[in-house]
Parts: sequence; C-alpha cells; structure tokens
Amino acid sequence: RHIPGDLPLLQSNEAAGGYRTLLGVSAGHIGIQLNLTTKDQRLRAFFQARDVRIALSLAVDRALLNTSFYGGTGTPRQYSPLSKSPQFYPTLSNAHIGSDKAQAEQLLDQAGYLRGSANGPRVYPGSSDAISFTIEGIAAVGSAEEQAAQKAIEFFAAVGITASYVALERDVYNQHCNSNDVSAAWWGGDRTVLPLADPGIFLGTTWDRPWGLAWGKWRSTGGSDPVSEEPPVGHWIRDIWSKWDQIAVQADGVERNRIFQEILDIWALELPMIGFLGELPAPVIVKNHLRNYAAGYPIDNTTADEHLLNPETLFWQLPYKLFLPTTQK
Repeated sequence: RHIPGDLPLLQSNEAAGGYRTLLGVSAGHIGIQLNLTTKDQRLRAFFQARDVRIALSLAVDRALLNTSFYGGTGTPRQYSPLSKSPQFYPTLSNAHIGSDKAQAEQLLDQAGYLRGSANGPRVYPGSSDAISFTIEGIAAVGSAEEQAAQKAIEFFAAVGITASYVALERDVYNQHCNSNDVSAAWWGGDRTVLPLADPGIFLGTTWDRPWGLAWGKWRSTGGSDPVSEEPPVGHWIRDIWSKWDQIAVQADGVERNRIFQEILDIWALELPMIGFLGELPAPVIVKNHLRNYAAGYPIDNTTADEHLLNPETLFWQLPYKLFLPTTQK
C-alpha cells in the first residue's frame, strides 16, 4: 500500500533486491474536495454553487496532468467506481471531464462570480474582494501529486479563481479536518473497487475527504460532534443518505446496485468533489520464486490492497533455494 510510485527506480533494483515489479490498478484518484461546509461563509456559498464546481472541473486539462506528471498512465475520470468494479458507472466517471475554458468562464459568470477587471481575478458579488482559497494536502512538495495540484491551480487562475496549495504533515491535516478548519483538500479518494463495502466518501462521512465535512459529521455522530451541522431540508445530500439507508436493508444484490446507481446519478449531477485522474498503475513488489500472484488486479484499502488475491493461494517455487547461500542458488 505504501510502496513509492517511482516505477523506474523499483524496476532498476529488481536484480539487486531479488524481486520483480508487477502492476496492479490503483483504486485511488487524483482530485480536490471543496469543503461545502467551510466556516468561511462567502467561500461556502461559492463552493455550494453547482455551476462553480462544474466550472472548476472543466477548467482543468486532465490529459495534460496525465502526460506531464503521470507519464500518460492514468485515465481522466471523476471519482467513481473503477472500470473493474461491479458498480462501474460511466455516466459519473465521464461527467464534466472535458477541458473547456470558455464554458468554465461562462458558468462562473452565470453563478454571479464576475471578474473585477477585464482579465483580473473574480470577486465575490457586491464586493471588490477577490475569491481566494487554500488547498491543503499531504502530498509532499516535488511529488507528482503536488505538481499536479500546482498545475490545477494554474488552470483555476486562468478562469479567474485564485488558490494556493499547502503541504501538511498528516497529523496536522487530520486536525484541520477534525475541527472543520479546512477550505479545500487535495486528497482524491479510493474505496472504488467495492464501494458498497465502504461508501464513506460517496456519503460525505469520510472526514479526511472533506467535501461536506460538517454535514458528514452530523450524519456520523447524530449531531454530537461540535463541528457537525445539519444539512438544509431538501438538500441533495439527504437524498444520498436516504438511498444508502435503503441499500443497507436491501437483501437483493441487483436492487442494491440499482439504488447505488441512483446515488451515482446524484454525484454526476452535483459533482460533490472534483476528480481528475484515476486507474493509475500500482506497483506490487513480488519476491523471486513467489508464484501465483497475477498482475492487473485492483489495489484498494477495502480489499486489503495486494492481498485481494488471497495469500493462501501463493506458493514458493523451489523453496529450498531460499535458504541456500547466494552462490549456490
């Protein structure tokens, strides 16, 4: 799970390390969570505008992110079940993933967030204050994920939205999420192989993917958490929760999938968080002589990452050689 993603480095050390590098498919996504319940009320209104979320999705050239920072190995897509998942749903995966600066500008205009000057930053309605927010994440400076964040910020700036990225230690990031002191987060999302087994990101209750943090805390704690907040009556997140409650008591698998698809339809319409890339290669280090591990399978936390293939089915070829001096192997 925590193997570094420098594939050439891993492959160049195979002989010395006595292993081979196989590739799975990561369940993780590159994406951004705009906190729809941020404490900053003007940002909250901005993020809660559907046209704004769609505009920021269209503002980013996913193909460029893919080729510039991931060697073209990813797939432009929204956060959604993987193509290998029984819940795969192209309607969501492909929603608003085209690069269209003109449409993004038009949607921001329609939402009432106009530029303060001809080519200047966009401002809050009735104010000369420029819209600006900080994106927090745990991606280290210089990493592919951090560089992708910086490029996305450049795309946002091109349509008049100012943002900056701050890399944090994970415990600090967690503290900010726990106290709802985060405006936006650069931490995509996994749990996309069997999302019915762990649907928290889709429900907004996974607090470190904070697209609706205070609402999710209210759902998870019944309002007992001090930062929790009940969502407005009739809000679409209540429809997501209602449909999940139906799934939770539904015995028929086909019907569960049908109802979950309705949740994904809400996601395709509302775009609670913005995904950029997914289905990236996930390296799996396999010791020489270990057999029966196959490449190409999805790697996800819910399915125990590389252990999806069941360790009890693996075996050692020529196991006696493992205990011989190197010169006798």
